[in-house]
Amino acid sequence: MLEGELTVTYADGTQEVVRGQELFYLPPGHTVRVSRDAELILFSPQREHNTVINHIINQMK
Repeated sequence: MLEGELTVTYADGTQEVVRGQELFYLPPGHTVRVSRDAELILFSPQREHNTVINHIINQMK
């Protein structure tokens, strides 16, 4: 995460806050709320990433 802040909520209800200049890993089974405008770089295997992006797009319809 270059800057900003994210609040991550996992399936079991636990939360984690990720802030600028931190490295993070988000396992499956989470939702993300942007707490402060964020700039980040995501690294993910292409096939899995496409599955996630397609899910997000479908949820926005």
